[in-house]
Amino acid sequence: MKRIMVVLLVGAFLLAPCTSLIAAEQKTSQSSAKKAPDTPQVTVKGTVVAVGKDAKGNVNAVAVKSDKGDYKVVLKGKGKELLKMVGKKVEVTGKVREAKGKKSISISDFKEAKE
Repeated sequence: MKRIMVVLLVGAFLLAPCTSLIAAEQKTSQSSAKKAPDTPQVTVKGTVVAVGKDAKGNVNAVAVKSDKGDYKVVLKGKGKELLKMVGKKVEVTGKVREAKGKKSISISDFKEAKE
């Protein structure tokens, strides 16, 4: 009987830290699920301009210059395709973020605009 009690007590002491870790993990996952609300899609018309070049002179960063301001293009997905459209008028759709007074846009779709 004493052995059973000892085993149960040792087991309880070993499991106690694990349960607090599990509770902390659940709390962390719940707080990360509370993200900022999804930003709406915006359509911007403007001209693609080069804002960066590599050592060989190839364009490696672009922005869309519009009447509403300049939007640096996030070079993921469709945004990469705008590297080849420098100097052309476009209509881009995507999610805009603003940080430190500068706007960036993650492109979900674009088309060449008619002048």
